[in-house]
Amino acid sequence: MLITDEKFFCEELNEQIPEMQKAARAYRESGLQAAEKVLADYVRQNIEPDKYFKIPYYERENAWALSTDDDFAAAEKIMRGELRSCGFTHKFENGEVDWEFNPTYNQYKEWTWQLSRHHEWRCLGYCYRMTGDEKYAQCFVKYLMSWCAQAVCPENAPSGATNCWRTIEAGIRMTKNWHYAFFAFINSPHMTDHVITTYMKSICEHGYRLSKFSSAGNWLIMEMAGLAHIAMLYPFLKKNGEWADYAFGRLASEIDVQVYPDGFQYELSTGYHGVVVQNYDWVINTAKAMEYKISDELSKNLQRCFELYIKLCQPDRHTPDINDGGRADVAFWEKLGSYYFPEREDFRYFATEGREGKLPDYVSIALPYSGIAMMRTDWSKKAVNVFMESAPFGKAHQHEDKLNVLMFAYGKNVLRDTGNYAYDTSDMRKFVLDTRSHNCAMVDDRSQARGRRYNWKPEYIKERSNLKWKFTKDTDVAEGVYDEGYGPEFIDVKHCRKLIFFKKGLGGSLPFALVVDRFVPGDGKQHKYAVSYQMDIQPYTVENGIYTADFGDGVTMSVIGDVIPEIISGQKEPYMLGWRPVHKTEEHEHNPAPCLRYTRNGGNVRIITALYPSDNGECVLSGIKISDSFSDDDITLTFNDGKNITVRESDYPAYSDSPEKYSD
Repeated sequence: MLITDEKFFCEELNEQIPEMQKAARAYRESGLQAAEKVLADYVRQNIEPDKYFKIPYYERENAWALSTDDDFAAAEKIMRGELRSCGFTHKFENGEVDWEFNPTYNQYKEWTWQLSRHHEWRCLGYCYRMTGDEKYAQCFVKYLMSWCAQAVCPENAPSGATNCWRTIEAGIRMTKNWHYAFFAFINSPHMTDHVITTYMKSICEHGYRLSKFSSAGNWLIMEMAGLAHIAMLYPFLKKNGEWADYAFGRLASEIDVQVYPDGFQYELSTGYHGVVVQNYDWVINTAKAMEYKISDELSKNLQRCFELYIKLCQPDRHTPDINDGGRADVAFWEKLGSYYFPEREDFRYFATEGREGKLPDYVSIALPYSGIAMMRTDWSKKAVNVFMESAPFGKAHQHEDKLNVLMFAYGKNVLRDTGNYAYDTSDMRKFVLDTRSHNCAMVDDRSQARGRRYNWKPEYIKERSNLKWKFTKDTDVAEGVYDEGYGPEFIDVKHCRKLIFFKKGLGGSLPFALVVDRFVPGDGKQHKYAVSYQMDIQPYTVENGIYTADFGDGVTMSVIGDVIPEIISGQKEPYMLGWRPVHKTEEHEHNPAPCLRYTRNGGNVRIITALYPSDNGECVLSGIKISDSFSDDDITLTFNDGKNITVRESDYPAYSDSPEKYSD
């Protein structure tokens, strides 16, 4: 191990505690075995498992066990050496784990990294607490000693340069997994003096690594949560106070560093926003359980983070899947929000699924810093909801998807983008990051290129996006601009997108959205412009150029353009287009899925599409006509009954200083 026995006993223990002085003296005068006994006896008598286990037994994460296995079934596999990481299981023969090994066919690095999060150890501890069966303790001790022997803490290596000591994993295992197991097994005969000493030496190494090599973003929050737990749980370590000051200081300041004024964590990922909030919760829970005094500001600063889930709530009470995110369960997060802020009636409404509390004081809302417009007909589960973003690129986990549009209607996710994929180097991973997999536009078959020359600056957290909006009784309007180049050549074209959401329909129609895309080349050249919509894998028809997808239960989604679309599915060359990832039990796969492309060539060009969801299987729009003049802002909508209605873009303006909320 990095910390020698001599350094540990003579330099790393808190000499303010008499027993720690005694342990150091025992090491100098009588040797290692005597010192280990003094330390282990003190630890057994003072770590207070009864307090610790007031902390909830947290739910699983990161696919370390099959969802069909309960903890006992998972533990049986763990004891047989069948370890699972990132959804892929490998059996180590005789239970002898090589912690540096990578069994994946494509050498997916996350498998090895995430194996050292040690979720399995918490599972073993839980089973031991429920049964008292020493087989669980024996397995834990075997794995602990094996890992400590193989996974030598690097003295100066950066985070990703090591398989077992990446700082995100160090923070995760120090937040709950190691401590849960240690507190569960502390009185087992398998927890010898030497095992306890080895464990505590590694805890010191974790404190050293987390305090000296912390990073940024959601990683930093996980690192500081781990360091805070070390400080709260092991006061007999000498650097305990120093680590506490550093960890809690960073946690207190990072909310303002990482969270936009409108509540979204600066990676603009629904998944990692949750990672940040949950790590704060875990720290606060442990402090309460261990009666460890921390500042109330740590929880008070989370209020706008909980508000974010309601702002982004779709009719099925989940958030959209944004960037490397996921569809977060709003009820789950608002139960937590209600715990911290019981006075918030809106939190309680979503926490109880409407049985208590009150709806928010708005229907549609704009997030001017995060660059998101959430437009709704109402708050019911059968409402029509349109999402549009003109967001900053964010700090991490970004997709090249500025001006993306999503729609949820009549209980169905009728327009979504491709979603996320494993963090590997596959073509599918590259695809989901790219504009090609989103409801955006490409120029000359080139994608948006913000990431090619992007560098986050701390002052960005206080800057507003270029989103504009205006919400009224009948219509919601959102508008944004992408002008940061396309492809490696940074093709100079400005894309302006305006979305007009007719919340009460038009001409007797159901609610629908009109998407107006304007392209202005800065280089004065002719270009090919393609507006894409990623459609789901389900039955669809195409009639008179109108694409209609059938979502079942009478719900359909029609897309009508001013040009006839291409329908591309399962394309691999010259680039991937028309795919949908499917996450399975043991492997990541992908299936072909329709991508609609509305294409025009020229200089200054506009392309118009209508997104028409229906709960009766009928689309009353039959066509869109516009003039060839770019300066003309008339859009003629043709209906099935032969009626024409002309919509003028300029009659639906949007502003960056409009009221951010609208309540009908």
